[in-house]
Amino acid sequence: MKIPDGYEFGVVHTDEELEELISFNSTIHDEEDGEELRRQIEKLPGFSRELNFYIRDIDKGIVVSSLNAIPSMWAYEGVPLRNLELGFVGTLKEHRRKGLVRALYEHFDELLQVGEYDISTIQGIPYYYRQFGYDFVLPMDRTLWMTVDQLPTIEETTQPEYMKIQIRESTPNDLTDIMNLYDEHNSRLRVYIARSRELWEIQEEAKREYHGEFRTFLFEDNNRVIGYLRLAVNLTSKGPHGSTLRVIESSINTYDGVMRALQLIKTEALKHEFYRIGITGPSTNNLSRIALDIGGRIRGGWKYQLRVPNILGLLNKISPVLEKRLVGSMFEGLTKDLTINTFRHCYLLRLSNGKIEKITDIGMQEVDESRGFRAPPNDLVRLIFGVYDIDEISHNNIDFLVGRDLKSLVETLFPKGESCISYYYC
Repeated sequence: MKIPDGYEFGVVHTDEELEELISFNSTIHDEEDGEELRRQIEKLPGFSRELNFYIRDIDKGIVVSSLNAIPSMWAYEGVPLRNLELGFVGTLKEHRRKGLVRALYEHFDELLQVGEYDISTIQGIPYYYRQFGYDFVLPMDRTLWMTVDQLPTIEETTQPEYMKIQIRESTPNDLTDIMNLYDEHNSRLRVYIARSRELWEIQEEAKREYHGEFRTFLFEDNNRVIGYLRLAVNLTSKGPHGSTLRVIESSINTYDGVMRALQLIKTEALKHEFYRIGITGPSTNNLSRIALDIGGRIRGGWKYQLRVPNILGLLNKISPVLEKRLVGSMFEGLTKDLTINTFRHCYLLRLSNGKIEKITDIGMQEVDESRGFRAPPNDLVRLIFGVYDIDEISHNNIDFLVGRDLKSLVETLFPKGESCISYYYC
C-alpha cells in the first residue's frame, strides 16, 4: 500500500477508534450519516467495526479519509451473489488529490479478492470510481411519482368490495407470510436482494430506511394474506408541494388488494398532509403497474455502480441459470463451443447436449480468430445483468459485437431482464 509521507493507515478495532470514525463521517457527510454508520456497525449482519478503515494525518493526529466494506447477499435468478459494497467514502477537502482513497481501496480490494466476493457495488458520485473498475449498471430504484388527487376517490354512497379487505400493521408472527410474498415478487426479477430471516427480523424491529421510519402493513382477504407494503410516512422531501409519502416496497397479489392499498396510501397522505406520492417497484410490481395506469410518472433514477472482480467465476456460478434458459428453446440439447472475447481474456463456454461444462479462460486470443462474440468487460457485465440487450449495447459501443450467426444463441443465454434492489441495511 502506497501512502504519502505524513499519513498512516488504520483499521477500526477499539471503541475510541470507532467514535473517531463516527465523528469523521458526521463531519465529512452529515451528522445523520455518522449515526447511520454506527447503527449499521452495531446491527447489520456480517458488518463489523474491523471492516472500517481510515488514513490519519500523523502530525495533526486526526482521521482525514475513510471508507468501509459492507457485505450483503444479493441473488441472480435464485443464485446467491455475495456483494462487498464500497461505502461511506470521504476525504477532507484539504487532503484530496493525494491518493488517499486509492490507498484505502487497495485494502478494500484485498478483502474483495480474499473473500471471493462475486460483485462489488457503490452508491457513489459519477465517473470517479471508474478508476477502480466500477461502472453504472443496476438501477437503484424505479419510482413512480404522483399526487394525492390522482388516487381513486370512493363515493360516500358506495362501498367497493375491495374495501372489505382487512389492513393491519404487521407483527413478528406475520414474517413468514411476508417473506413468501417477497420471494414470489422477486421470482420475476433478474437481480434482487436475498434478504435473510435475520435481516428481516432486524429491519422489522428497527422500522427504518436510511434516515426515515417506515411501517409495514399486511393485507388479508377472508383470513388469507394477499399482500404487504412498507410505507415511509416520515420520509419528507421539501418541495413546491410539500412533503413526500413513499411506498418503499410492496408485494400484493390481487387487483382488489392493489385498489385497497391505494385507498390506504390516500388516507395516510391526507392524514399527514402529504401531497406528493412515490411508489417504488419494478414494472412487474402490481401496485406500480396500476399506479402507472392512473397517471403515475417515472423519472430518471440513479444506478448502482458495479464491479465484477472475477467474470469467469461469475459465469460459472450462474451457469445453471444459463442452462435453464436453453430449455424449451431451439437450442435445447445443443452441442457447441461459444467463445466470449473480452479482448484481454477469452472465455470458452462449451455446450454438450444443452449442458454447460465448466467455463474456462483460454487466455488472450487474436481478434480475427475469436471475433464472433466480442465484449469489453463492462459491456459483458451489462449483458449478463440484463440491463441492455445486444442491439442497445452495440449501438452505444462498436467494440461490442455479436455475429449474426451467434446472435440468437447469445440472446437466449443473456436476455434482457429487470432488477430491483430493495433495502438491505437495517
